[in-house]
Amino acid sequence: MGFAASVALLVVGAVLAFAVKWEAPGFDLQAIGWVLMCAGVISGVVTALLARRRADDQAVENDLVNMVDIRDETL
Repeated sequence: MGFAASVALLVVGAVLAFAVKWEAPGFDLQAIGWVLMCAGVISGVVTALLARRRADDQAVENDLVNMVDIRDETL
């Protein structure tokens, strides 16, 4: 989802939970705000974990490429 979307969910959720005083029949806007904030936190954590995993995979791939390059030069 990305960090920008996570922050957007947090901001929209905070506005609904804390700033909106309007009441919609059949909807609890404060509860919807809390749900959006939780979704923003969860998506931010998942995005960070996936970014870390991609960075680790890239580091391993770079190490393998460098190792192959060194072997080619010594032959």
